[in-house]
Order: sequence, then structure tokens, then C-alpha cells
Amino acid sequence: MKKALLAFTVAAVMMAAGTPSVSAAANKSEAHVDVMSQNLYIGADLDRILRGESPAAVLQTALATDYPARAGKIAETIAGSQPDLIGLQEVSQITVFDTAGNVLVQLDYLDILMTWLGALGQTYEVSSSVSNTDVTLPVSDGVFARVIDRDVTIHNTSTVSVANPAGENFSTNFSFPLGGFPVEFTRGYTSVDATVDGQTFRFVNTHLEVENAPCVTAAGVVTCQNEQASELIDDLYDEVYPVILVGDFNSARGETAYQTIVDRGYADTWNSDTESGATCCQTELLDNTESQLVKRIDHIFMRRRGVNVIGAETTVLSDDEGSRAASGLWSTDHGGPFAALDLRIVVGKLPGGELDPSDIGDD
Repeated sequence: MKKALLAFTVAAVMMAAGTPSVSAAANKSEAHVDVMSQNLYIGADLDRILRGESPAAVLQTALATDYPARAGKIAETIAGSQPDLIGLQEVSQITVFDTAGNVLVQLDYLDILMTWLGALGQTYEVSSSVSNTDVTLPVSDGVFARVIDRDVTIHNTSTVSVANPAGENFSTNFSFPLGGFPVEFTRGYTSVDATVDGQTFRFVNTHLEVENAPCVTAAGVVTCQNEQASELIDDLYDEVYPVILVGDFNSARGETAYQTIVDRGYADTWNSDTESGATCCQTELLDNTESQLVKRIDHIFMRRRGVNVIGAETTVLSDDEGSRAASGLWSTDHGGPFAALDLRIVVGKLPGGELDPSDIGDD
């Protein structure tokens, strides 16, 4: 595992233009929260379909990478670190059925992971969930595969209480023609109020579109990923609690969507001069001998309003030899960023709005 110690401060509440202020006499309190993001990986490169390969061949790969076994190793990783909240991406449902209605294959990635966690004595429950892409494709004569993509947040019931769960789809999504019909690859995000150590946060989990995928809007052709990043931050504008934002952003430091989020008032909690924190990506079949994680595209952000991050320990999980299933396959194609955050928080709800980065100062 790669670790980096981080100590930095970001603004508590600043008088940004047009943003209401909180009384300087507002109470402050401290809290510790452990959070994680993990892409479960459907088990195949879906871009193969865009390149003209048959859905049957892609499905065969997804089944061969054996998610039920991989999920056991992911559950062990979670049990070993016991985060308070986890944002999960590519939480797939795969159902293969025939025209007579017989179900030939049924895989629910969430149910499988939660069963493994329960078997390990872990007390996690679903906090919020959103269904994204839902597509049914023919895989052979009279046989079809329905695939549903989801983002899901789970929480440790022994340390967290939750309220106000929500799941939203983005309004701008990538579409591609398949069999003469357009198929939309819908993406979205989940959010929930999470109370840890007596303090409440809005925990948000997302999976943005891949880099450079085009979307057609009223304004013309745009990059889907950055449109989704902008829409997400717009949607969170009026959140009244401190926001922790995690997910697979498909965007590295310095790239457009990442920079959009940072420029809109969010701090990246990873801060290491010696470790890359790489989270992407193992090979499609997960059978590579050496780890292929070379790029950091999964992140944990903290909105820079109403909170000081007074200390953090960050690491990447699911990235070492202990992350392999018994078959030798990696448990997933993404490393999972983990952050243990020590926070100083303004008690109570905060006014909506953003903080101009130029206004950042010490508490």
C-alpha cells in the first residue's frame, strides 16, 4: 500500500462574494472519518462493443474474470481497513435469459459483496444507490444479456448514521449507435447525510465518463466528462453540510474535469511528493503479473467551506499482491483510495455557495 501523511488547512467560512456568512461566534468541533472509493469492475472492457466486437464475447470475458471470487478479496480489504463510508462504482447487475424467460446467469455485484462482508462479520448497509445505464443486448439466438450499472454508497452501521439518501443521473451522457439504435451510457452520483463522531457531512459518490467521449448538447458537441463534473458541482452548490466527494473521475490531476472540481472549491486530500497514489488500471483480464496501476484517476475531495482538514493519512488499497483472488486474478482493475481524515468543522448547517480559491486562509 502507498501511504502519504498530509497536514493542511482550508478555509472554515469565508466572506465570498454573494455568499452568506456564518457568525464568527459559530461553534467548532472536531471529528475523525475514514472514507474509501472502490470501482468493482464489471470484468470486461465495454469499449470492445464500440469497436465492433460482439456482446457475447464481452460477456464471456466478464464472466471469466469471476467477480464472485474477486468480491471476496475486496470484502477482505474493506474488513481490514473498516472505513466509515465507501463509494462503490461499476456495481453491476448481469442477467442472462432466454426468450422463454429462463434465467441462465444472475449476478448482482452488490448482493455478492454484501454477502461476503456479512460472512466476515462486517456491519455495512446500503446508504444510497443510483441506477445508470440499463441495456439489453442479444448474445446468441434466443439469448439476451441485460446489464445495469449502478453507483452505490455503503456505510458502517457501527460508526455511522445516515439520512436523506439520494441518487441522480446526469443530464449529459455519452450515446453510441448499436444495431441501428442509439444507446445512452448513463452515469450519475449518489449522496447521503452521514453523521460520524457527532458531526454531519454530505457524502457524495460518482463515476464520470471516460476522457474525451463526446456529448451533443444544445450548445454543440462537448466533452461529456467535464459537463458531468460541472453539473455535479452545480448540484452540490446549495448543500449545507461539509461535502466529501469520492469516486472514479476518469480524470487525473491537471486534466480538465479534475481541474474543474478543484477550481470550484474542492481540495484533493491526496498530497504526496514521493508516492503517485496510482489507481488505474490492471489489464482487462486481471491476470497481469506486475501491477499496471500508473495513473491516479480515483479521488477523495473535500469541499473547502466550513471545514479545516487538520490532518489526514491517505493510502491506496486493492493495489498489492495481497489483493489477488485465489485464482491469481487481481480483485479489481482499480486501486481504491482511502483517507483517514481529521477535521475541524463549523457546527451546524452552512449557507450554500462556493469558496473562491483566492479567499482560502487559515482558521
